[in-house]
Amino acid sequence: MSSSGAKRGRPLKFGRPTRPLSVSLPDDVIAWLETLDPDPAWAIVGLFEKARLRQTSPSPRVGAELVQLPGKRALILVSPDVFDGLAGVSVIRLSDGRGFLALQAGKGYADLELAVVDMIDAVDALPERRQALAEIRKQLRDWRQSGLHFEPRSILVVEREEVGEKARALSRLASA
Repeated sequence: MSSSGAKRGRPLKFGRPTRPLSVSLPDDVIAWLETLDPDPAWAIVGLFEKARLRQTSPSPRVGAELVQLPGKRALILVSPDVFDGLAGVSVIRLSDGRGFLALQAGKGYADLELAVVDMIDAVDALPERRQALAEIRKQLRDWRQSGLHFEPRSILVVEREEVGEKARALSRLASA
């Protein structure tokens, strides 16, 4: 072990323990799995995680929730339709229907709260959306008052043609 206590060696492929499994599948099933991910193991795990989300997700989904990343960090996952049209706020959609927030350069948590308040006060906001945003406003305030620290970070979103290797679905990262 290193002085930090971390294990050496290759990181876990799926972020959790695995064991080898040899399985024979029809060629058409393998071809289909490879349309989901070039690595059939990742495709199978992705299908499992989507099924697990459908079984364990509350319905309807909450407007905003924290999803834990490795270490002490988390992302705010949201129901994208509630956040559409908020000034300075973009939603990076995930394959499971949720999304995470990306704020305009130079914007922070206070700007997010203000954008939510402004949309609640907008004359053309539907009552259902106002209600959902009011719940999100309360959640944001609760998080801020609980002592959570929010760091604005920049992300790069790449728009790409279907060239080369297919990108891995982000929803696997969010649910890990």
